[in-house]
Amino acid sequence: MFLLSYLLGFYKKYKSWKVLDSLYHGTTAILYMSAAVLQVHSTIVSETQNLTNYFINTTASLFAFITTLLYILHAFSNYYH
Repeated sequence: MFLLSYLLGFYKKYKSWKVLDSLYHGTTAILYMSAAVLQVHSTIVSETQNLTNYFINTTASLFAFITTLLYILHAFSNYYH
């Protein structure tokens, strides 16, 4: 519904769209942060088991935190723009 509302152009008609968009991206950032923390835990667990899995989990952890940072920045830039 959020995508459909955006495609229909409701963001041009209503000023509260910025708040809704910021809340959406803020919530998504929190969910990505929790997934990134779980991925770091998986990396720590796999450190002693298999070196290949450790490198894959390390890279996944890095990209999870980058994604979280980008969602946070997008939420703030939408709200203050």
